Amino acid sequence: MKTRIHVTRIIAYLVQLALVVFLYWFLRSHFFLMLLAIMAVVPVISLVSVFILRRMVDVTLIAPERQQGRDEAGYLRMLIKNRSWIMSFDANMMLHTENVFYGDSATVRLSVPIQMHSTYEKMIPLRYTMNGMYRYTLDGFTMRDLLGVVSLCKKVTTVTEVTVFPAEEGARVGSLSDMSRGMTESEETMKRGHDFSDVSDVREYIPGDKLMSIHWKLSAKRDILMVKDRVSMSDQQMVILTELSGGDEQIDEVLTLTYGVCMAFVREQVYIRLMWWSEGRYSFEERQIINKESLKAAFSDLYFDKIYTDTEKTRELMRSIRPELKAYVHICNRNGEANAEVVEQD
Repeated sequence: MKTRIHVTRIIAYLVQLALVVFLYWFLRSHFFLMLLAIMAVVPVISLVSVFILRRMVDVTLIAPERQQGRDEAGYLRMLIKNRSWIMSFDANMMLHTENVFYGDSATVRLSVPIQMHSTYEKMIPLRYTMNGMYRYTLDGFTMRDLLGVVSLCKKVTTVTEVTVFPAEEGARVGSLSDMSRGMTESEETMKRGHDFSDVSDVREYIPGDKLMSIHWKLSAKRDILMVKDRVSMSDQQMVILTELSGGDEQIDEVLTLTYGVCMAFVREQVYIRLMWWSEGRYSFEERQIINKESLKAAFSDLYFDKIYTDTEKTRELMRSIRPELKAYVHICNRNGEANAEVVEQD
């Protein structure tokens, strides 16, 4: 968006001005003399006022619900605050919408009035048909003067985001007993921060404590080794690998099934390790899932990864990079449908 001068409006105004000049010259009327004086002053007032208005107007985007469910309706609030007593009947704003995960974007043009010395609120209805993280951006808008001869652009930076999760009951999960064959013994060598235990206390180091239990930050502050006492939550874990390959709609169904399967196991108090292949890091990402909040946090991280096209890539990489994992549940697209299957590695 940029500042524009509307030449046709200027020509039309000059034609009207010429007509008033001719009528005054022909009739010598005080009325046309007064009208001519007004028409000479109005453009100056109009241009000065729109420059003042540009300085006194601010726009803010607000998403009241930062988390939404797929297929749910929501709305976006646009607040236009005018601190002056000048108005504009035509302000054009370009709202950019992007689904960060799928890379889809669109731009919507909105025409709204700017009211005098007030805050105008425009409610924009939304409906989320795909999972992902939606980013709404407004980086500028234009406003016309009262005569409509010039449109001034004002740069603004207002961004808001909405994370859309699959509906909890949005997928046919199938039999959990069949998937339980993918449960494997917990590994003590899991990455720090992703083990399946709760920290119950912090105490001084005792010879024989595991190095992975040392609380390094607290130890540095106290100049003495401190370790984290942990309470084991489960000696088994359900490993679920979701595949981010295929078309947008196919992956969306895979994500919906993954979310449904994870929620079903969480309700059964089975702790999960959710995994996916990250193209950007060229490694498997792992998240511990113990409740609904941790599942949403994992999906929020997943939405910033990239989609890839090789549908056989995930299983081959799992076999070569994680050979110690004997069994897991692989959720992927097979024959046009999202499917959960137990994979047993040799």
